[in-house]
Amino acid sequence: MSLRIALIMMQKNETILLEPWLRYHEAMISAQSIFVFDNGSSDPHTLTILKAAETRGVTVNRNHSKPQDYFDTGIIVADLIQYLDRENPHDFYFPIDCDEFLACKVNGQLSCSRDDLDRSLLDFIDSDKVLTIPRKYVNNPYDPNRYLEIQWCKKCFFAQNACNSLILGFHKGTSKAGSAELETNIIYIEFHYKPYHENRRLSKQKIEYLLPNPTRKALAAYAKSQRDNFHSAIALLKSEYTYVNYFKNQPYTLLDFSLLNRLGELDVNVSKLFSDSNVNSLQFQVKILTQHLYIKAVDLADQIISYLRSLAGKTKRRIKYFNQ
Repeated sequence: MSLRIALIMMQKNETILLEPWLRYHEAMISAQSIFVFDNGSSDPHTLTILKAAETRGVTVNRNHSKPQDYFDTGIIVADLIQYLDRENPHDFYFPIDCDEFLACKVNGQLSCSRDDLDRSLLDFIDSDKVLTIPRKYVNNPYDPNRYLEIQWCKKCFFAQNACNSLILGFHKGTSKAGSAELETNIIYIEFHYKPYHENRRLSKQKIEYLLPNPTRKALAAYAKSQRDNFHSAIALLKSEYTYVNYFKNQPYTLLDFSLLNRLGELDVNVSKLFSDSNVNSLQFQVKILTQHLYIKAVDLADQIISYLRSLAGKTKRRIKYFNQ
């Protein structure tokens, strides 16, 4: 008998990822145990996907559509977990993002098998600790089936009747027994990186509430602040040349076919998750390098103008001081 597993996710306009995410997890754990908070989606394709998911049994909640609700995701999700514990208990609750695909690691290999997932969770049934996902495997939008292992960005989940609190991003939480954690071999395969222009669209969406006028100067200042969603500011500052070369220069990556093979078995089209550009062609490289150099020149000009304005201000103050 399979364990009862609930997935709880908040999304907004995840146009290219929402359908693959839903189809994969519906096949793994059933639609009736998937709970989606829609944070005010406006994209027609996303809205159509959500309506279709509801007809299959997915619960879509549209009562948290304000920008501030995104920053309260941890509170909103913890409240739902506690509600489900009372009204519709599950063995495990996974707070998850739309770019994360639930899987596990068995004998050193990634697995998208439901049987492997159940076996990986058996030892944690009724645990009163914060259960952790210690690593994730992050995609490469220019090289399908290639992933970078990240071990410094753990995520939390809970067994039945354990959840007390969560923070935004689900990186930390507390159980009803306290903050003690227990590491598992559950992993996320994460499609954090999309093709360049889609990545910029979603990054702008995530930060526009905090920076209504995201100039490069404002983005640079916000990126240094390391406040909520500062990584979105960093993403918006990157040129396509920098973005592409980040993936070309990753020396230690894992080649794994499990997720994309599973999506293929479900007849899910994943082509939009990857760039359709020939990044190695001379024409493409010249184009993105030219754009990169232009951005650098504009940034340098802005720095020089800011310096000259600052210098002019100091000079005026000195002249005013000596004329007194």
